[in-house]
Amino acid sequence: MPGLRALLLDLDDTLLINDMETFAPGYFRALLHAMRAVSPPVRFMEALQTGTEAMMRNDGRDGTNEQVFMREFLPRIERRAEEMEPLFRRFYREEFDALRPLTAVDPDARRLVTLARERGYQVAIATQPIFPREAILARLRWAEVPDEEFHYDLITSFEVMHACKPHRAFFRAVLERLGRRPEECLMVGDSVGADLGAGRLGIRTFWVDRGRGESPRDVRPDARGSLADLIRLIETGEIDERS
Repeated sequence: MPGLRALLLDLDDTLLINDMETFAPGYFRALLHAMRAVSPPVRFMEALQTGTEAMMRNDGRDGTNEQVFMREFLPRIERRAEEMEPLFRRFYREEFDALRPLTAVDPDARRLVTLARERGYQVAIATQPIFPREAILARLRWAEVPDEEFHYDLITSFEVMHACKPHRAFFRAVLERLGRRPEECLMVGDSVGADLGAGRLGIRTFWVDRGRGESPRDVRPDARGSLADLIRLIETGEIDERS
């Protein structure tokens, strides 16, 4: 099997300790407060949910995830893109950081990304592309692996991606942008349903077990454990023996 050449790294509960059951309520409260002059909260949340569900269904044929979201979201709150886009940008630049205490740093995240760069690997932040780039950059800073320092080869924000995990179109797009074959890549993530789907394309997978109760059944990762376990597999060369 060809040696490892690229790491595809999920973000939430992978590089950044972020339990969505804790984070999501705080995020929605902050967003609704920021948008309170734009739309009644119930209507805004319904529109947000509809737009998000549309992104999750996007299989690469309906435009970028941002386009898909706005197509569903804007009519439901009766606003134009020219009005909403600056408001979203301001929220993520000025208010989103207040949510940082809802997350925690995994010190092995920085060790992993540093090791990958030392080994000459390409590194993609292959997070679920339902957030704008600004929100992803913020969470990378929270995880202490900022793009400003590590200069990632790809960040899968909703502005650039045309599908979500686990759609094959998502993983094909990542491979194409990196110029890599599936067997040269390792998808690292905590979500059995989203991240381990990369294995269907021949991408090796490492399941990050955060002890949230989820466990692989129908789909099996090539390896599993903590980020420290993955670091050991890379350092010893064992990761290239997994298939």
